[in-house]
Amino acid sequence: MKTFTEPLMGLKEFEDLEQALQKMQTGKKEILQISGCIDAAKPHMMYSMNNGAGNRIIVTFHEQKARELEEEYRFFDKRTAYYPAKDILFYQSDIRGNVLTGERINALKMIAEQEPCTIITTFDGLMNPMPTPEKFLRSIREIAVGDTVDLEEFARHLAELGYEKNYQAQTMGEFSIRGGIIDVFPLTEENPVRLELWGDEVDSIRSFDAESQRSIENLEKVRIYPACELALTKEERQAGVAKMLAEAEKVSAQFRKEMKTEEAYRALSIAKQVEEEAVEFGVSAGLDAYLSYFCEERVSLLEYFGKKDTLVFLDEAARTIERGSATETEFTENMKQRLEKGYILPGQMRELFSCREILGKLQSYSCISFVVLDLKNKYLDIKERFHVESKTVNPYNNSFELLVKDLKRYKKQGYRAVLLSSSRTRAKRLAEDLMAEGLNTFYSEDFDHEVKPGEIMTGYGKIKKGYEYPLLKFVVISESDIFGGEKKKRKQRRIYEGEKISSFTDLSIGDYVVHENHGLGIYRGIEKIEVDKTVKDYIKIEYAGGGNLYILATQLELIQKYAKADAKKP
Repeated sequence: MKTFTEPLMGLKEFEDLEQALQKMQTGKKEILQISGCIDAAKPHMMYSMNNGAGNRIIVTFHEQKARELEEEYRFFDKRTAYYPAKDILFYQSDIRGNVLTGERINALKMIAEQEPCTIITTFDGLMNPMPTPEKFLRSIREIAVGDTVDLEEFARHLAELGYEKNYQAQTMGEFSIRGGIIDVFPLTEENPVRLELWGDEVDSIRSFDAESQRSIENLEKVRIYPACELALTKEERQAGVAKMLAEAEKVSAQFRKEMKTEEAYRALSIAKQVEEEAVEFGVSAGLDAYLSYFCEERVSLLEYFGKKDTLVFLDEAARTIERGSATETEFTENMKQRLEKGYILPGQMRELFSCREILGKLQSYSCISFVVLDLKNKYLDIKERFHVESKTVNPYNNSFELLVKDLKRYKKQGYRAVLLSSSRTRAKRLAEDLMAEGLNTFYSEDFDHEVKPGEIMTGYGKIKKGYEYPLLKFVVISESDIFGGEKKKRKQRRIYEGEKISSFTDLSIGDYVVHENHGLGIYRGIEKIEVDKTVKDYIKIEYAGGGNLYILATQLELIQKYAKADAKKP
């Protein structure tokens, strides 16, 4: 990526920043700040630090912003993953599904592979307590061709890892055993894998298509990562449940003294339900909601990274930390209300690190704060401040004439220009068209190629928006800057004329229903959920991939009946 990193070496501010960073990495950890960097240029600037070496954690203020950063940063580093924060409001309601858990496990997988990577998250993502890295690494199961497998032990271990046994491994997080064939669909893979045994020896391993069951690729070995965030042995589950039951008995007794019989029953039933699922059925999934009972030592995502070789970037630090503070307030108030009603146990009040604790942990890492404006920050003690001027590029709205005009101006001023397109054909054609206009242009896929002053390089790569460094005379222009954003075709809304539902007696658990906005799902009954101190009935609809939708029971008109549970799967 020297095409993008080399131009920055000519900037004195960047040289001073690199020197300060090197001192910090070998000595005392401090916080540096860079101002003047627009959003579009931040991924480029972050990647260029330390010449792209080592691990990186990028922390921002909102989930949508994190996803955008991941998409942009992936252009520079393919080993980039998004680590989403848990939804604290519905922490015990199964609305997260395997999608969110899969994203979190995929990020941890990338870290576990012990190659430099970049993890992008929000501040509240750092606040989620986790098992130690050692405990996570212990839960990974590696199997190779020729290994000996005990079917009963393997099935038990998969259940401990959070996998659900089914007749077929059709969706992520499932496994099946049919004779000497074991199918597993890891959360970290696009396709399930099949292990064929000859006796108790693994004869072959291959990935296959879940729908057609056709083989895709033969494999020598496979690493099976857990399908839940807290994989526990039988002994660990028993010890944790014992702690829960002891605390639940104590809490229940206190409620009874206060004549709160309903709350007393509720608090004790929580622990007994967990005991039934975790001890009797050996289920590990969902136990991360009670992490403090099963793990004495809990860590933040930060502690999955070594302190010497990791850079932490804070995007708009004040706003990012304020988000964490708001999350902490929301969590504390909400959990206090639940505790008073017996919906949770006291140990669950510890299922979030405080904002202050995370700021304390950050002191052990090399941190760089990125802000557009150099405003006072009450949360951080900034050691040194740097200013790197960057600006947005002009939108050309499909006007080739305006683009040529600007590029000729850039050429006259000695700029180095890089134009990126998500289509190789379009990038090559653009180079030819610009050469026809008398501009010194070439196409290349080698991003280590040095672009000289006055030259224009077109290349294959996708970024959302371009950016310009006036002092460096370096500009990057994206395809969307030239041609405008992709216009999504408006889909004609098809109104499903299904069977109207007049009351809940018309529905049975397992029936297919159609929500007017979210489409086809499976009705899973009514659940009571407390929101803003009020307990209300919610209709639960299950969707493919493990996601669930909760809608108020009073909004029955939003759904229509599709077919009964025994109908053919649509």
